[in-house]
Amino acid sequence: MLTLEILVHNLRKTLKDNYQSVGDSMIAGGVKNYEQYKYMLGQAHAYQSMDQALTDMLNKNEDEKEEKEDERQTDNIVNFPGSTED
Repeated sequence: MLTLEILVHNLRKTLKDNYQSVGDSMIAGGVKNYEQYKYMLGQAHAYQSMDQALTDMLNKNEDEKEEKEDERQTDNIVNFPGSTED
């Protein structure tokens, strides 16, 4: 079964592989003219942007999970009148 984690992992791997392929082609002299150079540069930028967006979404999701866990832990605390918190 394809889980969200596996899907994201495979998608990020594909993005990184495609980014590397574009870079390798540019370094190896696979650029024939300026228009092709700009096109390949745009491809590389798009792959990098999509990977960063996925990373940001995953990090945000992890932060939200941690906040919810922290809220659950503090829900079980009983504060007595007159007690001080640090």
